[in-house]
Amino acid sequence: MANDNPPDIQVILERLFSLHRFGIKPGLERTLSLLELLDNPHKKFKSIHVAGTNGKGSTCSMLAAILTSAGYKTGLYTSPHISEFNERIRINGQPISDDDIARLALPLLDESEKAATTFFEITTSMAFAYFAEQNVDIAVIETGLGGRLDSTNVLSPLVSIITSIDLDHTQYLGLTLESITGEKAAIIKPDTPALIAEPRTKLRHVFSKRADLVHAPITFIQDVYSAEILHWNRDFSMEINIHSPFGSLKNLQCSVAGNHQINNILATISVLDTIGSDFIINESSIREGLANVGELTGLAARIQLIRDEPPLVIDVGHNPAGLRKLVETLSKCGYSDVKWNLVFGVMADKNVEEMLSILKPITARLYAVSPVYDRALPALEVALKAESVGIYTASVFNSVATAIKEAITTHNPTLIVGSFYLADEAIVELAKYSFGVLKK
Repeated sequence: MANDNPPDIQVILERLFSLHRFGIKPGLERTLSLLELLDNPHKKFKSIHVAGTNGKGSTCSMLAAILTSAGYKTGLYTSPHISEFNERIRINGQPISDDDIARLALPLLDESEKAATTFFEITTSMAFAYFAEQNVDIAVIETGLGGRLDSTNVLSPLVSIITSIDLDHTQYLGLTLESITGEKAAIIKPDTPALIAEPRTKLRHVFSKRADLVHAPITFIQDVYSAEILHWNRDFSMEINIHSPFGSLKNLQCSVAGNHQINNILATISVLDTIGSDFIINESSIREGLANVGELTGLAARIQLIRDEPPLVIDVGHNPAGLRKLVETLSKCGYSDVKWNLVFGVMADKNVEEMLSILKPITARLYAVSPVYDRALPALEVALKAESVGIYTASVFNSVATAIKEAITTHNPTLIVGSFYLADEAIVELAKYSFGVLKK
């Protein structure tokens, strides 16, 4: 991914990214070995652990924004990053410095040569070490992939949260919703509250089985929390009321929008209620946090408006479920009649035909691209798959930058959507224009 780091940190990051050659290796043994070398930092701070297919990044960021607003020193660990590795590890919204990356990464990189540890295992160990040494009050931790064998699943959190479930990473997590749910549910820890934001009742038995096994109190959030959307805004914010067992919060301004975000917001509020004996959060902190999620945490590219007229929107919807939510939110926020110049690039392991079928009704012209990443689907194949689902306006571009430049100069509505790697390259290109760049 693009970044402007100085050469010394660049060399270290190149070594770190080279660990992708080991691929994804589920299991906790290597992470535990690394953490042992670091004197087990994961046992030295309080944490909130979040898993799910979609929504976990937004939920983590909303939690971190509110906790930061309340005055707590709050760590936030999310993945993947968009532009810079530093984005993955933050305290009170501030990314980890290059110097701290270098200091924490070097000994772990040396160790990785012995055990063939993966990129994510080292990154997770770095984050936990950083949060421990910086004495955070609490850290909000997002799983990378799945849950049961994810490197983050060494934590003993105050609470475990699981957001929506969908078919993704099926080669690792299984081919059915039930099998994927089982992998996510494995973050539920003994005698630790579990909060479930996945609304489908047919999956409840999977969560309940895990909770019963480890004697964890479990709450299905939709049973006790509810909300209504009062107003949708064209800048992809919304105004809502929330109802909980502890009262109502009315006329909340939320800087993220979508029916899907309601579940994430309810999950966030339920977490705050659950940890209330340890962390005092008043209503003003909730209001400030929800109204300023991006500014307080760096969350970006979640259906984000970059320019008003003509509209320019960027989103990291990278699977069918995410794109359905995108299309719905575009309509709710006042863009139901808009046809978009669609700059689209995706990883080859995704269900690209289904993704394109979802986007077809809102597409005026497709700008097919391939982000610079070894797992990216070639742009020509994107175009061919588009034609196979009835999008006959596809053009192939040799770079993301070229596609964006041409799409913008048509002065028509433009939507940039697909992988995080696409968003990275898009940010670099968008920085050249007078309407600016995504906030870090």
